[in-house]
Amino acid sequence: MTPVSRSHQDYLAFVREQLRKEYNSPEAMLFLQRFYSDIIFWITASDLSATASLIRSAYSSKPRGRKPHDPADMLRCLLLMTKLGLSVDEGVVAIRTTPVYATLCGFLPGESPGVGTFYDFFSRLWRASTPHKTGRVKRRLKKPRKKGKKNQKQEPKNPKITERLVSRVLREGKIHYTPKEHDLLQQLFQTMFVLPSAAKGLLGDTKAFRVIGDGSPASTGARSFGKFLCDCRKSGNWKCDCKRQFSDPDADWGWDSYREKYYYGRTLYMFTAADSPYDLPVYPRLFRASQHDAVSWICGYRELRYWYADWKVGEAILDSAHDALPIYTMLERDDVSSIIDLNLRRSGQLVYNEMKVGSDGVPVCPINRKMICWGRDSGRPRVKWRCPAKVGKWECPTPCSPSDYGRTFYTSTADNPRLFPRIRRDSKEWRKHYALRTGVERCIKRQKIDYQLEGSRGRSSRHWNIRVYLIAMCQHADAWLEEAKKQKQLPTVQQWLNEPVAA
Repeated sequence: MTPVSRSHQDYLAFVREQLRKEYNSPEAMLFLQRFYSDIIFWITASDLSATASLIRSAYSSKPRGRKPHDPADMLRCLLLMTKLGLSVDEGVVAIRTTPVYATLCGFLPGESPGVGTFYDFFSRLWRASTPHKTGRVKRRLKKPRKKGKKNQKQEPKNPKITERLVSRVLREGKIHYTPKEHDLLQQLFQTMFVLPSAAKGLLGDTKAFRVIGDGSPASTGARSFGKFLCDCRKSGNWKCDCKRQFSDPDADWGWDSYREKYYYGRTLYMFTAADSPYDLPVYPRLFRASQHDAVSWICGYRELRYWYADWKVGEAILDSAHDALPIYTMLERDDVSSIIDLNLRRSGQLVYNEMKVGSDGVPVCPINRKMICWGRDSGRPRVKWRCPAKVGKWECPTPCSPSDYGRTFYTSTADNPRLFPRIRRDSKEWRKHYALRTGVERCIKRQKIDYQLEGSRGRSSRHWNIRVYLIAMCQHADAWLEEAKKQKQLPTVQQWLNEPVAA
C-alpha cells in the first residue's frame, strides 16, 4: 500500500503538542531542557517530508495489507538510533520505553514500530532483490602474501588501469551513469541533507566547488573462510578449492597501509567539501577492498558529477596515491585545478625537456641550483624561470648561456599538468590548498570513530551502505546544530514549544 506522509510543519506541531502534554509541569520542563534539549533541536531541524515521494516506488500501489508507517518517521527512528549508537534491537526498546524518543520520531508513546518493520524498511532503501551484489556461493579468496610498507598503498594489479579508465571516460564524453543499488540512499541524502547544507553555505561555493577524496579500510564482520559445502575434510583435505558459502560475498582482501596488515572487507571512499567548516561529506562510496584509490577516484568522480550536475567542480585536492598523469589529464579536460601530492617512489627522477625538475615542481639548472620564478609569460599560459646566477648576481662556474640575461626556461600546465599544475607546487598558495586535504580524514574519523562504523560488524553490502549513509546524514544534522549554537539561534525548550508553527 502506498504510504501516507505529512508535512514538516505538521510533524513539528505533533511534537510540540505531545511534549506539552507529557511535560506540563515546571519540574518536567526543566528535566526536558537539561537532558533532551540537544536531541530535540537536532532531530527537528531535519525536514524529512520528501522521503515518501522519493521512496514511493518501493511500495505497492495496490490497496491491500496493513497501512505502512510514514517513511519519514521510519528514517527519523534510524537517524536517532545512529545518533545514540544503538542497534536496531536496542533502538526499538529505547524508543518504546522513552516517550521523548517516540514523540521525536513522530509516534505516539507505545505505538512505535517493531524490529521486523525496520528490516522491511531496509529492503525498501536498497534497490536490489538481495542484500548482496554477488551470489553467496563462490570459491574462497586467498589472502595475499606480499605485504606493503608503512603508509604506502598497495599498487594496483594492472599498472595501466588508470590510463584505460580515463581513456574510456574521455572517449565517451558525456557521463553515462549505470544505476546502482544505493541510488535511493544517495537521493535521500542529497535532497534532504547535502542541498540544504549547501543552501546554508556550509559546503562553500558550489559554482567553484572544491572537493577532497580519500579511501579508508572498513573491515567486515564476516569470516573470510566461508562455510564448507563439500566433504573434502572427511578425506583429510583441509585446503580444497571447492566453492563455499559466505555471509558477506562482496568482501575481499585489502591492504591497510596505516596498520600495516591485510583486512577483509571494503574500502570507504569519501568525497568531502574542502571549504566546509565541519568537513561534511557529499558522496560516500563503498568499493572493493583490493581496489586502488586512484581507480576509486576515477569511478567515484564520474558519479559525483552525475549527482551534482548543477555544481561546477573547480578544484580537486588528493594525496599521492592519486598521482597519475591520466587523472591530471581528466581534471584538465573538465577545467578542474588539481592539487595532488607527487609520488616520488613511482616517478623516479623528474625530467622535462631535458631539464631536471624537483619534487616541488621547480626546474633545476645543470649545477643543481633551483631556477628563479620570473612570473607568468605575458600573453601565453606558461611560467618563466631565470638563471639563479644572473638573478642573484654571482658567478656560475659552468654558465649554460652566453647571454647577459642568463638562461630562461618555460613550463606549461598544458604540456605536463602533473609536474606543473595551475598553482605552482613551490608556492605558499599550493601548500595552503593542500593543507585542506586533512578535512576528508576528519570526515572519515567521524564515521569510523565517533559513530563507530565498524562496530556493527555488518555482513552485507546493504547493511554497509545504509549505515554509511545514515552516519553521513547525522554528520550534516550535527553541523546544523553546531551552526545554530554558534549563531546563538537556539531558544530554550519552553520557548520553542510555545512558538507557533510556520504554515
